[in-house]
Amino acid sequence: MMTEKPMFRGIVTPIRRLIRSRRGAGAIEFALVAPVLIMLYIGSAEISVAMSVNKKVARAASTVADLVTQKQAIDRPFLDSMIGVATSIMAPYDESPVKLRVTGIKIDTGGNATVDWSWDQDDKTPYTKGDTATVPDELKIADSYLVRAELDYDHTLLLMVPGADNLQVNALTLSKTYYLRPRIGDSVDCTDC
Repeated sequence: MMTEKPMFRGIVTPIRRLIRSRRGAGAIEFALVAPVLIMLYIGSAEISVAMSVNKKVARAASTVADLVTQKQAIDRPFLDSMIGVATSIMAPYDESPVKLRVTGIKIDTGGNATVDWSWDQDDKTPYTKGDTATVPDELKIADSYLVRAELDYDHTLLLMVPGADNLQVNALTLSKTYYLRPRIGDSVDCTDC
């Protein structure tokens, strides 16, 4: 059996102790697992905020459609006030990304849907009167009327992965569309749309 030479004993003994030592293993494991856990935490926070914003988008679109269908006749100033309704529902989130469009849709006796009038928040006409309107089949009831409220919202994510700027996923476009029937009368007329 060979014995270690005294000059190597001073080097070999600390190396053996270092190899057998388990001190610091927890710190190394934490350093490996922490980035993954932090990303999961940030991701879950982003998802929960986006879900909250999505609920507000749905609530704002349905409220606008509900308010419009409670009238027999409306005008541009009334529709302009719907922007305030939508943005107040979106609080405390940023109101500037709200894009609102409201459309009156006639459905004839053959079940064909056409645009009766339309309005958007830029005071334009997003759909031309008389053009074919896209309506779900289950809502195409002959000789009826629908009001469609469309709300788009560009939600900017709060936190992003560093260095992921080229992925272009720093914003989500959340959209909701609601179709409601008039509550009073057979249609909702827009006097100056």
